[in-house]
Amino acid sequence: MNIALCDDEVVETRRIAAMIEDYALRKDYDIHCKQFNKGSELLKAPKFDLYILDYKMDEMNGVEVAAALKEKYARGVTICYLTNYESAAGEVINHQIYADGFLRKPVSPVQLYEKIDRFYLASFTNRLLLKKGTQQHTVYTQDIVYIEADGKRSLFHMKDGVQDFNYMISDMERMLQQGGSFLRVHRSFLVNMAQVASFDAKTVTLKDGTELPLKNKNFRAVYRDYLFESNT
Repeated sequence: MNIALCDDEVVETRRIAAMIEDYALRKDYDIHCKQFNKGSELLKAPKFDLYILDYKMDEMNGVEVAAALKEKYARGVTICYLTNYESAAGEVINHQIYADGFLRKPVSPVQLYEKIDRFYLASFTNRLLLKKGTQQHTVYTQDIVYIEADGKRSLFHMKDGVQDFNYMISDMERMLQQGGSFLRVHRSFLVNMAQVASFDAKTVTLKDGTELPLKNKNFRAVYRDYLFESNT
């Protein structure tokens, strides 16, 4: 996994990068971290698997950098913000700012390592082994956009198409519950929260533009907890 770390505080950037590199070495993770101190420099670089951006920077803040990356790569980017600001979660949810997670500054090793684990495992190792007839199929959870109920079957809307499996959506909800990144937003829809772009009182809009009905009254709170998972 290639990580771009962008913060205009040079000392803090070096400290976080060193922690990431040390943790990757100890866990035997294939992680490479590149440091940037300006958003404009980052935007000139090739695409990374994960962007860790300071929420507040002088020249170009993290939200502006994320917006430029989203436009450049058609939303196919993973963004984690560094922030001192408790109001950041409210801003993200109320103003529909693009985010996949947060790290509170000053970043502690524990919260950083837990977040790196989450993104690394989501990118490379989370998978389901599902039966279809007499065959077994491997489905990587990071490739699932959402799951739709279809009677006693479930339709898996993937990044590259749709697949159907003979599992009820309630079965899939139980299977995916442990990871904490999937949520039932409606009786017929189970959503990968990493694919959520925005939402309002009635609708969840996903990164590919799909709009789904929102009936889960706890969605705002659960989604906020998902963004800030392991940062308390």
